[in-house]
Amino acid sequence: MRYIILGVLISVGVNLAGEGGHGGHSPLELIWKGLNILAFLAIVYWFGRKPIAEAFNNFWSSIIAKVDESERELENAKEELRKAKEELEKAKVRADESVALAKESAQTEIENAKAHAQEVAVRIRERAKETIEVELQRAKRELATFGIVKAEEIAREMLSEAFGNPEVQKRYVERQLKALEGSNG
Repeated sequence: MRYIILGVLISVGVNLAGEGGHGGHSPLELIWKGLNILAFLAIVYWFGRKPIAEAFNNFWSSIIAKVDESERELENAKEELRKAKEELEKAKVRADESVALAKESAQTEIENAKAHAQEVAVRIRERAKETIEVELQRAKRELATFGIVKAEEIAREMLSEAFGNPEVQKRYVERQLKALEGSNG
């Protein structure tokens, strides 16, 4: 029924539009032209509403999907950042523990070096008993002093050399971090 009415309106509009042309436009002609335009728009709406609606729905669905995906990625990034911060804090604690352990090891090495130097001094004293009393006293002082000073110098040089170089410290921390990553990963 709609198509019949639409066809009649279009044919009447075409006939009336063809009759004009005397220089001016009559009101009836303008009405029919308006009805023709409305009929054309109705036809476009009737046949184009579904594809246009689908296109808009697809467009909005894709935007919503992209926003949802972006939100998920943001949440994942926040979670990874939180985990990285936790790992950094753990690494800092381990680094502090490593420094403390290194200091303790250095102190132990110094004490061992002193003990060794004292042992050397004792052995030297035992051997020096066979020599003259003057040589004994002089050798004891020189060897004891030399051993302690040298042991302290060596220990200081070793510690200064090992822990005074930022590159060595950096490599040590990097190795520790790699070891931690290997055990955590």
